[in-house]
Amino acid sequence: MKSFFFVLILLFLIGCKEEKTFADDIVLTFPKDTQMKVQDFNEDSNEGGENLLYIGKLNQNIEVKYYEAIFPPPPPPPLPTESEKDFSIRIKKEKDSLFQLKNPFFKNEEIPLLFSKNENSVDSLSNKNLQIIVKENDTIPLYKENYDTKIINKYFAFPIFIKNISNKILRIPTESKSTALYIYEDSLDRFYFARNSNYMICGTTGGSYSYIELKPNEILVYAYPYFKSGTKQKAKMKFYKASSKEFEISIDDKILKNQYNKYYE
Repeated sequence: MKSFFFVLILLFLIGCKEEKTFADDIVLTFPKDTQMKVQDFNEDSNEGGENLLYIGKLNQNIEVKYYEAIFPPPPPPPLPTESEKDFSIRIKKEKDSLFQLKNPFFKNEEIPLLFSKNENSVDSLSNKNLQIIVKENDTIPLYKENYDTKIINKYFAFPIFIKNISNKILRIPTESKSTALYIYEDSLDRFYFARNSNYMICGTTGGSYSYIELKPNEILVYAYPYFKSGTKQKAKMKFYKASSKEFEISIDDKILKNQYNKYYE
């Protein structure tokens, strides 16, 4: 009889064990002596740098370096009295100087963008073709450059892994947001979009639309900054119409009260 109950307990424990995911074997590497801090409310209002750190095939070891910008900035114009040769020399010096400063934190390559005259539909990006794995208890640095001081801030963040689980190449629009945090509101039994700020950044439109191609079994890896800790909240991450499993996150109540507006699912 004892052995029978032992087997039942063992089967129960096995059933309760979380199912292994594609993200479990991925190791995100960065200098272990990195000094990080919690991002302050509204601190990202004057900072540059994407939250995207990887696009491509499954890789067991991924270095934590971020794409700096979706669209690279245009070079500055030459000075009125500057020759073409002097202009080239000056631009090269500036690029070399920036490379030394940013190389430990940002990727040298640009995001591989494609363009279309037709707007990409985000409704097709859902849990039917994307799987989102959130490692809310893992800590990695999120690098952001202050536009004024040029200082690289290093924030406590956690990784979000997104995999194309379909057999088709997916178009990932770049005009809008990346990963988004949604907090559960008990009184309404609904989730709402939350940020570590009280302002909103709207997308821009133009004559063509840019996107990233994500092939079958390829992944995206993003980072999301930890908020100042406080009350435990039920949350999930969303990527367009796709959602992660629910998890718990600690957030200062003042941050949620000071949101620009509440946008519900």
